[in-house]
Amino acid sequence: MAAAWFFTTAAAASDLTFTGYARSREDGRLLYIESHHVHRAGEVGESRIVLYRCATGGAAFARKQLDYGKVREEPEFSFIDARSGYAEGLRRTAAGLRVYQQENTAAKRREAAVPAGTAIVADAGFDEFVRKHWAELEAAKTVQFPFLIPSRLGHLPFKVRKQNEATVDGATSSVIRLTLSGVFGLFLPFIEVSYRKADKVLLRYEGLTNIRDDDGKNLVAVIRFPQAERRTVADVGLERLRVEPLVMRCPPAAS
Repeated sequence: MAAAWFFTTAAAASDLTFTGYARSREDGRLLYIESHHVHRAGEVGESRIVLYRCATGGAAFARKQLDYGKVREEPEFSFIDARSGYAEGLRRTAAGLRVYQQENTAAKRREAAVPAGTAIVADAGFDEFVRKHWAELEAAKTVQFPFLIPSRLGHLPFKVRKQNEATVDGATSSVIRLTLSGVFGLFLPFIEVSYRKADKVLLRYEGLTNIRDDDGKNLVAVIRFPQAERRTVADVGLERLRVEPLVMRCPPAAS
């Protein structure tokens, strides 16, 4: 499952940038840094690029691109990790939505059609789903939905429910838990996301991410998005970011 599903923008339409710092849940070690760049935030036609940067320096090893249409819960997206060649995404064709996944540079790309009429939630479209159902979540109701899992070339039933409120980065936030519906939810770890109540902006994420370790296992991390680093800009420069070279290996941390 991907974790960068949740990272989103403020409600107002403008270009903006923000940063996420992913740390180990066990020892607090910095694992990687997410650099988010959003063009025409909140509008139809919004585009975003997320660069995943090495913890030891500014070089990016992975990139995700998202493009939003009228249905904001299901943006088109593409993700590539240059270290292994792992790739996944969702694309919109004349025949409908198609999901794809490639395990590494040596593997064959797998692809399948998303069944017509399925109102899926894809990647960062989860943020839009949360906002759409905010009143229900604040009322402590459980909301269910089909979430796209590219590695399965399909979707699984998930559910979300508000757990409590907490102070995150100095702001009162709603802590929302995401789990698989049904019996599988008893055996798989949950994900918790904390949204600032004042404007529904994501401040904290904890759980499985879409970034893999050297053994090919998805990292579990706590990701914080400092509001002091959230900025409105005239132009995020997506064309430059689309072609920024990705490194195939991050330098080792200093001992």
